[in-house]
Amino acid sequence: MKMKLFLLITCAYVFINSCSSDNTTTETPITEAETPDPEPDPDPVDPDSVGTDWEGIAVPASAGEGKSWKLQSDSSDDFNYSFAATSAEATFGNKWTNFYHNNWEGPGPTKWVRQNVSVSGGELQIKASRNDGEMKSFDVDCDTDGVTETWTLPTTRAGCITSTKRVLYPVYIEARVRVANAVTASDVWLLSPDDTQEIDIIEAYGGKGEDDRNVWLAERVHLSHHTFIRDPFQDYQPTDIGSWWRKDGVNQWGGKWVRVGVYWRDPKHLEYYIDGEHVRTLSDNAFASRDINGNWQYTYPKPLEGGVIPKGGNGFQATNTATSLEEAQNSSTTSVIDPLNYLANGMNLDKEMDIIINVEDQNWNACNGRTPKDSEIQNTDDHTFKVDWIRVYKPIDAN
Repeated sequence: MKMKLFLLITCAYVFINSCSSDNTTTETPITEAETPDPEPDPDPVDPDSVGTDWEGIAVPASAGEGKSWKLQSDSSDDFNYSFAATSAEATFGNKWTNFYHNNWEGPGPTKWVRQNVSVSGGELQIKASRNDGEMKSFDVDCDTDGVTETWTLPTTRAGCITSTKRVLYPVYIEARVRVANAVTASDVWLLSPDDTQEIDIIEAYGGKGEDDRNVWLAERVHLSHHTFIRDPFQDYQPTDIGSWWRKDGVNQWGGKWVRVGVYWRDPKHLEYYIDGEHVRTLSDNAFASRDINGNWQYTYPKPLEGGVIPKGGNGFQATNTATSLEEAQNSSTTSVIDPLNYLANGMNLDKEMDIIINVEDQNWNACNGRTPKDSEIQNTDDHTFKVDWIRVYKPIDAN
């Protein structure tokens, strides 16, 4: 997951103070009337939501004209039961298995282990830990010179779970989570069985680290998706500045509870919601993202250059600005879903996907020193990603 972010982050650290002066990401305040989708009136309450932990919390996305939201009980979970950590393969809650969706042990120095997953106190708990002397080798082009190096670092043992049911658009998925106060990634995401299509619901690197080495990442939530070619491996994800969302007054997400949801409306349209607020849309060939002041920014990709996605002067994907999502779509010639046509299917996110919840110590981060120190990972609570609930809804014809 997320194999190629190291170049983006390296550039971001260097150029972050000059972002506002780059004409590819100029922020023009947009009035609320020009938002991509005005905040919808609440849809009728689904009776199946009564008695759940999220009762009374409206689905923030619009189900559409003549539609209402229907809870998918077989995929939703409030974790109001107990599941003891075990090294054995197990299914719990009749909805989850205690490992990844295939036999891969994880990226970089990560080693997913079943025993780092448990449910207690009404919460799913996924922790990171370390065994003295355990090391793992992995390959990554850490200095971005085009040559892959082999790194050997202390192994970060982490939990991972996979849903027993898959989801497919149109679907709204939202989780209430407490981000780990750690440099590792706290993740809720979707992945197709063949590992070619991915939608990230939340990816947060919440802790600053003892020495503040992770400050830039800690104050942002990554809202993204991926398309892949598996062999030879190729990975696309949007790298516009709007994919790193910030909230005014939050200097780190570690230790905070937050609701994050994605409405996968159709193969070309994704909407992201944080604490019930619509903060980002990707629609076919254009972006709409709220800035730190809450203003909508409308952008569209600059065309490919020799089959390569161009970068702006700030290190992020080069974009043009517009005054509305419609204008951005009408001006754009480049997909934001699969611009390199890795999927060869009309640039669509169209496959059923597993729901995966985990902690990761990713290769691009670890090789740059953003892996837990032994002194940090000893704090178990900081290195535990907690999930209060996850809910899944589909739009149906209203009565």
